[in-house]
Amino acid sequence: IKEQNLRARFIRKKRAVGLIPKPHEQIPREALDETVLRVQAALDAHGKKTPGLTLPFCAFNGGRDAWVDVGNKRVGVQILQSYLGHPVKETLHIGDQFLNTGNDFAARDVCPCIWITSPDETTYILKSILRLAGVPLNDSDASSDSSDLTPEPSAGVNGSKPKALDFAEMNRRTKAAQLMDVYT
Repeated sequence: IKEQNLRARFIRKKRAVGLIPKPHEQIPREALDETVLRVQAALDAHGKKTPGLTLPFCAFNGGRDAWVDVGNKRVGVQILQSYLGHPVKETLHIGDQFLNTGNDFAARDVCPCIWITSPDETTYILKSILRLAGVPLNDSDASSDSSDLTPEPSAGVNGSKPKALDFAEMNRRTKAAQLMDVYT
């Protein structure tokens, strides 16, 4: 804060530390990027000094603030893949921060990614994927309201009946979730 003469303060959360602007102030984007790059370099240097004791982290520019989170989206995507039982080829990460100062950067290591710039783009991508999968959509409303992403209640994929509840799969996912507490 002092080196960059920022009108900001630090806040701590359970598994994160943030640099946020003081009330009625703004932190320039360049200062946020510089903060993130400095934190990444310091944590990487610390990790090299203590091999085997590294912890996944994500230092990122949030647009108005900068954050360092314990964990990152690579870990999150891997846990979700394991929890859902989906391989990399069935996983797609959609995000808006893929530069090395963004929070989506690490996800590129574990699955294909789409870089979007707005929530409307996310809606468009999801609708396109659902259409390709044969899921009927209610397109009567041309707005980007995500409520029309819901398939018709009586139809499953490709017009088939919806799947029955798989209790064995639910049990597997519950056990996997219990192991995840260290990351959440």
